[in-house]
Amino acid sequence: MRIGIFSRYIAKTLITFFLSVVSILTLVIFMNYFIRVVNMAMAYGTGLGWIISSLLNILPTILSLSAPMAFQIAVLLTLTSMSEQGELIALRAAGFSFREIIRPLMICAVGLSVILLLVGNWGAPRSYRQFLDLRNEAYNKITKVTLEPKMFIDLGEWDLYLEEIDEKTEEARQIHLINKADDKALSTKVNASRGKIILTDTAIGLQLQDGQMQRIDAKDPTAIIAANFDNYTMSIALTKAGQRRQRVSEQTTTKLLRRIRSESLPDETLNEFRTEISVRNVLALSPILMLLVSCPLGFSLGKRSNKGWGMLFSIVIIFSFYLLMTLGLSIGKKYAALSYISPCLPYFMGAVVAKYLWKKRLNI
Repeated sequence: MRIGIFSRYIAKTLITFFLSVVSILTLVIFMNYFIRVVNMAMAYGTGLGWIISSLLNILPTILSLSAPMAFQIAVLLTLTSMSEQGELIALRAAGFSFREIIRPLMICAVGLSVILLLVGNWGAPRSYRQFLDLRNEAYNKITKVTLEPKMFIDLGEWDLYLEEIDEKTEEARQIHLINKADDKALSTKVNASRGKIILTDTAIGLQLQDGQMQRIDAKDPTAIIAANFDNYTMSIALTKAGQRRQRVSEQTTTKLLRRIRSESLPDETLNEFRTEISVRNVLALSPILMLLVSCPLGFSLGKRSNKGWGMLFSIVIIFSFYLLMTLGLSIGKKYAALSYISPCLPYFMGAVVAKYLWKKRLNI
């Protein structure tokens, strides 16, 4: 019964700190993406729905980054808070062992690692791919078109000039179109005395009346093709056709493993795929490692400790973890034999440090 009551108490304390810290870290990272997405939306004329979809799709990636750091900070804040209030001393005096005290923390760490394994290997890559697809969709949109008289309007392959336009009826006068992307012609122009302009999100339609099309051949400038028309309808797409190359970070672990086994890939690409898989799992399992390193520090701080020490130790541990992981990532991309193992460098070093701290500070 005492273990059950205590487990609920310390787990509640840990979760409270964790939710607070992860919210702050997520918000900080999220604001960076928020500013970029909003700026892109304003530049390319996308709607509110595009902004919301982009921000929702980037959230799993942000959480997979912020959750391990938040858990590390929450563990030491929990332990320093209990040390500061004398709760750890009271528990030890009541006969609780260090293993009993750490048990609810370990359960939380394992639970979080399972969630991060699912999110990091499958959820985040899929959401990130959707985020990049939406961004690519915005990039391929030519621009936000505003029909204004006596101005050249960029429509991608065409420039449009309107002498007059009635915004209510969409009727325009003295319409001039110049093709900028006709490589086989020195000049391609369409002129009309009047017409109707129909603007949508993906295209602009022109119903031209009483005009002329003129084209000058690039090979023979003396060859001029001209044709008069009474009515002519044309459509200009406001999106660019094109496909983007998929990044490693947007492919699920299952897909990466399938490509490693079934495709003949260059060594550099294989190393990149393997290290990406390894890094995802290293980040997902990091709460367990950080817990084992943090507990001896938290247990040995004593009653005079405060949350400032917990934050300081957390920053040192997080910085060391990412520094070692980055070093291992670089080694793995360079040497094929170490591509899976080297990103686990924080675990090798962390195991040594944790064993030393448990033995040196707690005599276990």
